[in-house]
Amino acid sequence: MDIKNILHYASYLKWGFLIAVIILVFYSLIVLPENLISIIGIIIFLTGIQMGLDSLSDIDKMSKKEMKFFSNTKNVKRQKIIVLSSIVVLVIVSLLFLSLKFIFPSKPIFNDFFDLGLDCWAMILGLLCLIKSIYEKDDFVKSQLI
Repeated sequence: MDIKNILHYASYLKWGFLIAVIILVFYSLIVLPENLISIIGIIIFLTGIQMGLDSLSDIDKMSKKEMKFFSNTKNVKRQKIIVLSSIVVLVIVSLLFLSLKFIFPSKPIFNDFFDLGLDCWAMILGLLCLIKSIYEKDDFVKSQLI
């Protein structure tokens, strides 16, 4: 078994992280815990890991539905714009959350926001992996059409 297959099978771990995220979202909506900010941070962190694992999948094993999606240049362009704008927004929000601890050092709630800002960076890394995967899949589909 080569490394490409190992990484492709490791990408299936994304489903476990997705299930954990869904469970945490329902938990936070139903129970409304006191530590909601830290649970939201965990959700953001796990979502970033899930997107990073999704980018490990082998592009040679794309489904026909994905091939059809990536053959339409408008869909690919729209998806690239959405992911890149999400990265920009998350960087701005993360920097805001990280700076709150230093602007208001006496308020303990802003320590939780500092941790939330760090969790946003895991999601940013996941989005960067996702955009890399989008570019690779787009190139692969273009090479198949030629």
